[in-house]
Amino acid sequence: MPRRLEEGFDPKLSYLKTFIKVVEEGGFRKAAKKLNLSPVAVMNHVKTLEKFFGVKLFEPREGLTPEGENVYMVVKEVVSRLSLLRGLVPDVGKAGKIKMTVYTTETPMEYLLPCFLLRFKEFNSSVDFQVEVGLLEDVKSSLKERLANVGLIMVPEHLKASLLDEFECLEILKDTLVAVFSPLHKISRMRTVDIQTLAKQPLILDKPGSDNRLFTDEIFSLNLIDPSTLNVKLILRGSSAITTAVSQGFGVGILPEMLTRKWVKAGLVSTRPLECRGVNLILLLIRQKDSWTNVVESLWKFAKGFSEIYGSNPPCLQRFTSV
Repeated sequence: MPRRLEEGFDPKLSYLKTFIKVVEEGGFRKAAKKLNLSPVAVMNHVKTLEKFFGVKLFEPREGLTPEGENVYMVVKEVVSRLSLLRGLVPDVGKAGKIKMTVYTTETPMEYLLPCFLLRFKEFNSSVDFQVEVGLLEDVKSSLKERLANVGLIMVPEHLKASLLDEFECLEILKDTLVAVFSPLHKISRMRTVDIQTLAKQPLILDKPGSDNRLFTDEIFSLNLIDPSTLNVKLILRGSSAITTAVSQGFGVGILPEMLTRKWVKAGLVSTRPLECRGVNLILLLIRQKDSWTNVVESLWKFAKGFSEIYGSNPPCLQRFTSV
Protein backbone atom coordinates (compact mmCIF):
# COMPACT_ATOMS: atom_id res chain seq x y z
CA MET A 1 0.00 0.00 0.00
CA PRO A 2 1.39 3.46 -0.90
CA ARG A 3 2.16 5.57 2.10
CA ARG A 4 0.52 8.94 2.63
CA LEU A 5 2.33 11.89 1.03
CA GLU A 6 4.77 13.48 3.44
CA GLU A 7 3.18 16.56 4.98
CA GLY A 8 5.00 19.85 5.25
CA PHE A 9 7.61 18.96 2.65
CA ASP A 10 7.99 20.18 -0.92
CA PRO A 11 10.64 18.53 -3.09
CA LYS A 12 13.03 20.77 -5.01
CA LEU A 13 12.71 21.00 -8.76
CA SER A 14 16.31 19.77 -9.00
CA TYR A 15 15.28 16.54 -7.26
CA LEU A 16 12.62 15.92 -9.92
CA LYS A 17 15.19 16.56 -12.65
CA THR A 18 17.56 14.11 -10.96
CA PHE A 19 14.84 11.44 -10.96
CA ILE A 20 14.17 12.01 -14.68
CA LYS A 21 17.88 11.76 -15.47
CA VAL A 22 18.23 8.47 -13.55
CA VAL A 23 15.38 6.99 -15.62
CA GLU A 24 16.71 8.29 -18.94
CA GLU A 25 20.34 7.32 -18.29
CA GLY A 26 19.41 3.91 -16.91
CA GLY A 27 21.21 4.15 -13.60
CA PHE A 28 22.38 6.27 -10.67
CA ARG A 29 26.05 6.43 -11.63
CA LYS A 30 25.39 7.47 -15.22
CA ALA A 31 22.93 10.12 -14.02
CA ALA A 32 25.43 11.38 -11.46
CA LYS A 33 28.07 11.80 -14.16
CA LYS A 34 25.68 13.76 -16.40
CA LEU A 35 24.55 15.97 -13.52
CA ASN A 36 28.04 16.49 -12.02
CA LEU A 37 26.83 15.07 -8.72
CA SER A 38 28.05 12.19 -6.60
CA PRO A 39 26.12 8.90 -6.81
CA VAL A 40 25.27 9.33 -3.13
CA ALA A 41 23.69 12.74 -3.78
CA VAL A 42 21.62 11.26 -6.62
CA MET A 43 20.41 8.41 -4.42
CA ASN A 44 19.51 10.88 -1.66
CA HIS A 45 17.43 12.93 -4.11
CA VAL A 46 15.52 9.81 -5.15
CA LYS A 47 15.03 8.68 -1.54
CA THR A 48 13.62 12.12 -0.71
CA LEU A 49 11.14 11.81 -3.57
CA GLU A 50 10.15 8.31 -2.45
CA LYS A 51 9.44 9.71 0.98
CA PHE A 52 7.38 12.55 -0.52
CA PHE A 53 5.33 10.41 -2.92
CA GLY A 54 4.99 7.55 -0.47
CA VAL A 55 6.00 4.88 -2.99
CA LYS A 56 9.15 3.02 -3.98
CA LEU A 57 10.42 4.36 -7.31
CA PHE A 58 13.16 1.81 -8.08
CA GLU A 59 13.90 -1.82 -7.30
CA PRO A 60 17.56 -2.96 -7.17
CA ARG A 61 18.66 -4.51 -10.50
CA GLU A 62 15.09 -4.24 -11.86
CA GLY A 63 14.72 -0.53 -12.54
CA LEU A 64 11.51 1.47 -12.25
CA THR A 65 8.65 0.04 -10.26
CA PRO A 66 5.11 0.32 -11.70
CA GLU A 67 4.51 3.21 -9.30
CA GLY A 68 7.80 4.75 -10.43
CA GLU A 69 6.68 4.60 -14.06
CA ASN A 70 3.51 6.50 -13.20
CA VAL A 71 5.46 9.11 -11.24
CA TYR A 72 7.97 9.46 -14.09
CA MET A 73 5.28 10.16 -16.72
CA VAL A 74 3.71 12.91 -14.60
CA VAL A 75 6.98 14.43 -13.37
CA LYS A 76 8.43 14.50 -16.90
CA GLU A 77 5.45 16.48 -18.19
CA VAL A 78 5.42 18.89 -15.24
CA VAL A 79 9.15 19.60 -15.36
CA SER A 80 9.01 20.01 -19.14
CA ARG A 81 6.27 22.62 -19.00
CA LEU A 82 7.88 24.45 -16.09
CA SER A 83 11.17 24.67 -17.99
CA LEU A 84 9.49 25.93 -21.16
CA LEU A 85 7.67 28.63 -19.18
CA ARG A 86 10.99 30.46 -18.97
CA GLY A 87 10.22 31.51 -22.53
CA LEU A 88 7.23 33.69 -21.68
CA VAL A 89 7.38 37.04 -23.45
CA PRO A 90 6.96 39.87 -20.90
CA ASP A 91 4.38 42.66 -21.38
CA VAL A 92 2.91 40.95 -24.42
CA GLY A 93 -0.55 42.20 -23.50
CA LYS A 94 0.59 45.80 -23.89
CA ALA A 95 2.26 45.17 -27.23
CA GLY A 96 -0.58 43.23 -28.82
CA LYS A 97 0.43 40.90 -31.64
CA ILE A 98 4.19 40.48 -32.04
CA LYS A 99 5.73 39.40 -35.35
CA MET A 100 8.91 37.37 -35.28
CA THR A 101 10.84 36.35 -38.39
CA VAL A 102 12.81 33.10 -38.24
CA TYR A 103 15.18 32.25 -41.09
CA THR A 104 16.10 28.58 -41.22
CA THR A 105 18.08 26.19 -43.37
CA GLU A 106 16.42 23.07 -44.78
CA THR A 107 17.44 20.46 -42.22
CA PRO A 108 15.96 22.15 -39.11
CA MET A 109 12.82 22.92 -41.12
CA GLU A 110 12.34 19.23 -41.87
CA TYR A 111 12.23 17.84 -38.36
CA LEU A 112 12.59 20.44 -35.61
CA LEU A 113 11.16 23.86 -36.42
CA PRO A 114 7.42 22.98 -36.50
CA CYS A 115 7.29 21.38 -33.04
CA PHE A 116 9.78 23.92 -31.65
CA LEU A 117 7.70 26.95 -32.67
CA LEU A 118 4.35 25.35 -31.85
CA ARG A 119 5.47 24.71 -28.29
CA PHE A 120 6.70 28.28 -27.97
CA LYS A 121 3.29 29.53 -29.17
CA GLU A 122 1.55 27.41 -26.52
CA PHE A 123 2.92 29.88 -23.97
CA ASN A 124 3.00 32.95 -26.23
CA SER A 125 -0.15 32.94 -28.36
CA SER A 126 0.31 36.60 -29.31
CA VAL A 127 3.56 35.91 -31.17
CA ASP A 128 3.13 35.35 -34.91
CA PHE A 129 5.99 33.70 -36.78
CA GLN A 130 7.10 34.35 -40.31
CA VAL A 131 9.37 31.52 -41.41
CA GLU A 132 11.80 31.83 -44.31
CA VAL A 133 13.82 28.88 -45.63
CA GLY A 134 17.12 29.14 -47.48
CA LEU A 135 20.79 28.28 -47.52
CA LEU A 136 23.26 28.93 -44.71
CA GLU A 137 24.53 32.12 -46.38
CA ASP A 138 20.92 33.34 -46.76
CA VAL A 139 20.36 32.95 -43.02
CA LYS A 140 23.54 34.80 -42.14
CA SER A 141 22.89 37.69 -44.53
CA SER A 142 19.27 38.08 -43.41
CA LEU A 143 20.42 38.47 -39.80
CA LYS A 144 23.11 40.99 -40.75
CA GLU A 145 20.58 43.03 -42.76
CA ARG A 146 17.98 42.85 -39.93
CA LEU A 147 15.52 40.95 -42.14
CA ALA A 148 15.16 38.23 -39.52
CA ASN A 149 15.18 38.15 -35.73
CA VAL A 150 16.85 34.77 -35.34
CA GLY A 151 18.24 31.97 -37.48
CA LEU A 152 18.09 28.22 -37.06
CA ILE A 153 20.88 26.26 -38.72
CA MET A 154 22.57 22.88 -38.66
CA VAL A 155 26.31 22.83 -39.35
CA PRO A 156 29.27 20.48 -38.89
CA GLU A 157 30.47 20.96 -35.33
CA HIS A 158 33.90 22.23 -36.34
CA LEU A 159 32.32 25.15 -38.25
CA LYS A 160 30.69 26.65 -35.15
CA ALA A 161 33.83 28.65 -34.32
CA SER A 162 33.58 30.50 -37.64
CA LEU A 163 30.18 31.91 -36.61
CA LEU A 164 31.15 33.26 -33.19
CA ASP A 165 32.71 36.52 -34.37
CA GLU A 166 29.45 37.76 -35.86
CA PHE A 167 26.70 35.86 -34.07
CA GLU A 168 25.66 34.65 -30.67
CA CYS A 169 24.97 30.91 -30.87
CA LEU A 170 22.86 28.63 -28.69
CA GLU A 171 23.28 24.89 -29.19
CA ILE A 172 19.91 23.13 -29.20
CA LEU A 173 20.88 19.58 -30.06
CA LYS A 174 23.54 17.35 -31.61
CA ASP A 175 23.29 14.91 -34.49
CA THR A 176 25.68 12.70 -36.48
CA LEU A 177 26.05 11.78 -40.13
CA VAL A 178 25.32 8.16 -41.00
CA ALA A 179 25.56 5.98 -44.08
CA VAL A 180 22.06 5.26 -45.44
CA PHE A 181 21.39 2.24 -47.65
CA SER A 182 18.89 -0.43 -48.62
CA PRO A 183 18.45 -3.14 -45.95
CA LEU A 184 19.61 -5.64 -48.60
CA HIS A 185 22.91 -3.83 -49.25
CA LYS A 186 26.13 -5.65 -48.32
CA ILE A 187 27.07 -2.76 -46.00
CA SER A 188 24.29 -3.95 -43.68
CA ARG A 189 26.68 -6.69 -42.52
CA MET A 190 29.06 -4.06 -41.12
CA ARG A 191 28.72 -2.46 -37.70
CA THR A 192 30.34 0.77 -38.87
CA VAL A 193 31.40 2.09 -42.27
CA ASP A 194 34.81 3.66 -42.83
CA ILE A 195 35.13 6.61 -45.20
CA GLN A 196 37.27 4.71 -47.73
CA THR A 197 34.63 1.99 -48.10
CA LEU A 198 31.89 4.60 -48.38
CA ALA A 199 33.77 6.57 -51.04
CA LYS A 200 33.79 3.51 -53.33
CA GLN A 201 30.00 3.12 -53.26
CA PRO A 202 27.60 4.54 -55.86
CA LEU A 203 26.57 7.71 -54.02
CA ILE A 204 23.32 9.66 -54.01
CA LEU A 205 24.03 13.26 -53.00
CA ASP A 206 22.02 16.44 -52.48
CA LYS A 207 22.33 19.45 -54.76
CA PRO A 208 25.27 21.87 -54.28
CA GLY A 209 24.53 24.59 -51.72
CA SER A 210 22.12 22.48 -49.66
CA ASP A 211 22.65 21.51 -46.03
CA ASN A 212 23.23 17.88 -46.90
CA ARG A 213 25.74 18.76 -49.61
CA LEU A 214 27.62 21.00 -47.17
CA PHE A 215 27.83 18.06 -44.75
CA THR A 216 29.13 15.62 -47.38
CA ASP A 217 31.57 18.11 -48.93
CA GLU A 218 33.03 18.81 -45.49
CA ILE A 219 33.35 15.15 -44.58
CA PHE A 220 35.20 14.29 -47.80
CA SER A 221 37.44 17.36 -47.47
CA LEU A 222 38.37 16.63 -43.85
CA ASN A 223 39.21 13.02 -44.73
CA LEU A 224 41.25 13.98 -47.82
CA ILE A 225 38.91 12.30 -50.31
CA ASP A 226 39.20 13.78 -53.80
CA PRO A 227 35.63 14.58 -55.00
CA SER A 228 36.63 13.75 -58.59
CA THR A 229 37.24 10.11 -57.56
CA LEU A 230 33.71 9.62 -56.19
CA ASN A 231 31.13 7.53 -58.00
CA VAL A 232 28.19 9.95 -57.81
CA LYS A 233 25.25 8.11 -59.32
CA LEU A 234 22.48 10.64 -58.62
CA ILE A 235 22.12 14.22 -57.43
CA LEU A 236 18.65 14.78 -56.00
CA ARG A 237 16.82 17.52 -54.14
CA GLY A 238 16.34 16.99 -50.40
CA SER A 239 16.68 14.15 -47.91
CA SER A 240 13.28 12.59 -48.73
CA ALA A 241 14.21 12.15 -52.40
CA ILE A 242 17.62 10.75 -51.43
CA THR A 243 16.13 8.29 -48.93
CA THR A 244 13.50 7.14 -51.44
CA ALA A 245 16.19 6.41 -54.03
CA VAL A 246 18.33 4.66 -51.42
CA SER A 247 15.39 2.49 -50.32
CA GLN A 248 15.03 1.30 -53.92
CA GLY A 249 18.66 0.22 -54.08
CA PHE A 250 19.98 2.91 -56.42
CA GLY A 251 22.93 3.81 -54.19
CA VAL A 252 24.15 4.91 -50.75
CA GLY A 253 23.41 8.24 -49.06
CA ILE A 254 24.99 10.27 -46.27
CA LEU A 255 22.46 12.05 -44.07
CA PRO A 256 21.93 13.31 -40.50
CA GLU A 257 20.75 10.39 -38.38
CA MET A 258 17.58 12.18 -37.22
CA LEU A 259 16.33 12.58 -40.80
CA THR A 260 16.46 8.81 -41.28
CA ARG A 261 14.61 7.64 -38.17
CA LYS A 262 11.11 7.31 -39.61
CA TRP A 263 12.49 5.47 -42.65
CA VAL A 264 14.48 3.09 -40.45
CA LYS A 265 11.45 2.45 -38.24
CA ALA A 266 9.38 1.62 -41.33
CA GLY A 267 12.05 -0.86 -42.45
CA LEU A 268 12.68 0.97 -45.73
CA VAL A 269 16.37 1.79 -45.13
CA SER A 270 19.19 0.86 -42.79
CA THR A 271 21.92 3.09 -41.35
CA ARG A 272 25.39 2.64 -39.92
CA PRO A 273 27.72 5.04 -38.05
CA LEU A 274 30.59 6.48 -40.07
CA GLU A 275 34.22 6.02 -38.98
CA CYS A 276 35.89 9.26 -39.99
CA ARG A 277 36.35 12.92 -39.12
CA GLY A 278 33.57 15.46 -39.48
CA VAL A 279 30.54 13.31 -38.62
CA ASN A 280 29.34 15.45 -35.71
CA LEU A 281 26.65 18.05 -36.40
CA ILE A 282 25.08 20.71 -34.19
CA LEU A 283 21.80 22.54 -34.51
CA LEU A 284 22.15 26.18 -33.50
CA LEU A 285 19.85 29.09 -32.80
CA ILE A 286 21.76 32.21 -33.85
CA ARG A 287 21.23 35.96 -33.64
CA GLN A 288 23.17 39.17 -34.14
CA LYS A 289 25.03 40.05 -30.95
CA ASP A 290 23.31 43.44 -30.61
CA SER A 291 19.77 42.32 -31.50
CA TRP A 292 18.33 41.75 -28.02
CA THR A 293 14.55 42.30 -27.76
CA ASN A 294 12.01 40.86 -25.35
CA VAL A 295 10.72 38.33 -27.87
CA VAL A 296 14.24 37.22 -28.89
CA GLU A 297 15.26 36.91 -25.24
CA SER A 298 12.16 34.84 -24.51
CA LEU A 299 12.75 32.53 -27.47
CA TRP A 300 16.38 32.17 -26.33
CA LYS A 301 15.32 31.13 -22.82
CA PHE A 302 12.69 28.81 -24.27
CA ALA A 303 15.31 27.18 -26.51
CA LYS A 304 17.56 26.55 -23.50
CA GLY A 305 14.70 24.81 -21.70
CA PHE A 306 13.77 22.88 -24.85
CA SER A 307 17.33 21.61 -25.17
CA GLU A 308 17.55 20.61 -21.50
CA ILE A 309 14.30 18.66 -21.70
CA TYR A 310 14.48 16.92 -25.03
CA GLY A 311 18.20 16.72 -25.81
CA SER A 312 18.64 14.93 -29.13
CA ASN A 313 15.13 13.46 -29.11
CA PRO A 314 12.77 16.36 -29.96
CA PRO A 315 9.00 15.73 -29.66
CA CYS A 316 8.42 15.51 -33.41
CA LEU A 317 10.79 12.51 -33.59
CA GLN A 318 9.88 10.69 -30.39
CA ARG A 319 7.36 8.39 -32.08
CA PHE A 320 10.21 7.09 -34.25
CA THR A 321 12.64 6.62 -31.36
CA SER A 322 12.95 3.81 -28.83
CA VAL A 323 12.82 5.20 -25.29
